[in-house]
Amino acid sequence: MVPWVTSAGRMVRLLVPLSVRGLVILLLAAALLIEGLFRADLAGLFWGSSFILFTIYALGAGHLFRLAAGRVLSVSLHLPARGLTPGEEGEAAGAVRLPRSLPPGFSAHLVLPLAWHGRRIDGIRHPLPPGQSQVRVSFRVGHRGIYQGTGAIVEARDVLGLTAHRLLVPRRDTVVVHPEVVPARELAGLVEQSDEAAPDSRRRRRSEELLEVRKYYPGDDVRRLNWKVFAHTDELFLRIGEEVPPPESRILFVLDTAANPLVPRAAQLDYLDSLVRCCASVMVHLVRRGLEVTLSLPGQRECRAFGAGSEAGLLAALAAPWWTTERWAPDLPGAMRQAVVFSSPGSPGLAAIMSAARSRGWRTSLYLQDLPPSPPFALPGLRDLFLVSRRPAGGIPRTRRRDRQSFARALSRDLALYHGAPVE
Repeated sequence: MVPWVTSAGRMVRLLVPLSVRGLVILLLAAALLIEGLFRADLAGLFWGSSFILFTIYALGAGHLFRLAAGRVLSVSLHLPARGLTPGEEGEAAGAVRLPRSLPPGFSAHLVLPLAWHGRRIDGIRHPLPPGQSQVRVSFRVGHRGIYQGTGAIVEARDVLGLTAHRLLVPRRDTVVVHPEVVPARELAGLVEQSDEAAPDSRRRRRSEELLEVRKYYPGDDVRRLNWKVFAHTDELFLRIGEEVPPPESRILFVLDTAANPLVPRAAQLDYLDSLVRCCASVMVHLVRRGLEVTLSLPGQRECRAFGAGSEAGLLAALAAPWWTTERWAPDLPGAMRQAVVFSSPGSPGLAAIMSAARSRGWRTSLYLQDLPPSPPFALPGLRDLFLVSRRPAGGIPRTRRRDRQSFARALSRDLALYHGAPVE
């Protein structure tokens, strides 16, 4: 589109911020007024002129409110700092300052739009009285992700909903929604192959108790103080000698989120959530048992390690993955012994991942996410009542059935080629 056309459209929306209802009513009012003029109909003249005059008042009063609010408007909100889980309620709390009075027939609301890859968090909307007010809004999150907003919106509407004047308050907001974690009892088949890495990881946790100590002297590095000895002797001692290296991860988890054309478009969002949920559940289960695990994602060079006490960081890292076209080419750690790969059948990046893991002699486990069951059809719509239906006898559309058949063939091929296991 030509840039000047876009700029003109924005200017018109700013000067005449009519809602869809307002535009329809304005057109009907103009038609009534014209009909009343030609037919000398008093009712048409009255109703047509009334709605037109009210629309003019709403536009003018709304612009005056924008000018007054632009001088005193302030928004201070605090969103949950910790990560939420799908289905959990969060709360936005803070204060908003508006002019001391609103135009007659107007109400104001605070709206905080948060979005992530087309998904939105709805419900962060609160009515605002004139002047200074405290805001406390509860909202519910439905899906994992890192939802961000570029500003809060103060919206002033007339009682008929003909106009909507919006003022944007620039700010940066983020709400992290962690992936859902499946209970450990449902993961027995997925975690049993990672058990033998446990003794080595736990054995390497012996640390500062094995170090020699000497008395502390002013000028020594306070970061090397042995606080356990201080708790028993009430004297400051310094840890010396050669430190035992921190525990190293032996298990590499690869979450393959390469964009897969075999995954039906209608199921891509829920499918990726299921894939992430399975990976997160296994990793969290192992971290809770005291194991060190490492996560690798397509498009990221660094492999991030997570150990005991880092469950929140792990879930935050798994809240962000999305379908990507970037290659999997990380700097692989040399201490790995086992690779656990979560992927989709026919993934463009699966061959490179499996080849890299097996060329290093790692024991490799592959889990392929299956498609969810096909949902039943809804009642026929208006179009189906007047047009001939082309549904096959089985009740599943031909395109959907063909997509599922292609996916099933890729699943069978990858299971046979890599000796993987499907996950539901």
